[in-house]
Amino acid sequence: MASNGAKSRWGRVARYSFGGFLLLLAAVDARVGFPWYGTLGIVCAALLIVVGQRRIIRPGVGRTAGEIVCRYTPWFEGNAYMAIAIVPLMGVAMAAAGRNSDYPAWFRFGGILLVGVMPLALFGVPRMWRRCPLCISPTAIKLRAATPGSMLTEIRRDDIESITPKMVRNPVNGQSLQTELACRAADSNNSDLQTVLLGLHLTGQPINLANALVAWKDATDEDPNELLDQIEGILRGMPA
Repeated sequence: MASNGAKSRWGRVARYSFGGFLLLLAAVDARVGFPWYGTLGIVCAALLIVVGQRRIIRPGVGRTAGEIVCRYTPWFEGNAYMAIAIVPLMGVAMAAAGRNSDYPAWFRFGGILLVGVMPLALFGVPRMWRRCPLCISPTAIKLRAATPGSMLTEIRRDDIESITPKMVRNPVNGQSLQTELACRAADSNNSDLQTVLLGLHLTGQPINLANALVAWKDATDEDPNELLDQIEGILRGMPA
């Protein structure tokens, strides 16, 4: 674990250093009169490198009187900024470069495709924000899957058999840590367990989500407010 943490830190240092170098290069290019689309492309590449894969700016966690609400919060997600702003701006730079005979003609078409990411993101990101909450009360959780037509479902703590962090294949990042809930259906006599995966559609560190749900499941008959305070602190990454 320590070696993985060291590798992660060195990876961040290398990423930030290279991104900073590209930003410095873009500033020099702008000063010497490099075409604007070239400078914009370098800036976008630097921002893509610095932001990295799903950078969480802060957890999307809220609190009401009786429950904690976690959801996908786009303004706390680096990926949302990438899809809505950085990638389309890179597309603008590519399309403009494609009009110059010094660059390949396919730059124009590639740029148009990248610009097309923005309307898709503007449709999908708010939808995820509205439809993917996780509500944690002292005795139950409520959640809704990201699939169209899914309903908000309540799962009582007594019906949950296990909560397990696990690495799941991710089409974007290769593998990602998610939390698997194995539970019994409350309205069924079937002994088979149903599983639910949580993580990708919630803004927060996956390990904090897993630890919070495990602490919630293992809680005894303690004060509900103290339990919610504990769970909220774990979700926000606060030390105990």
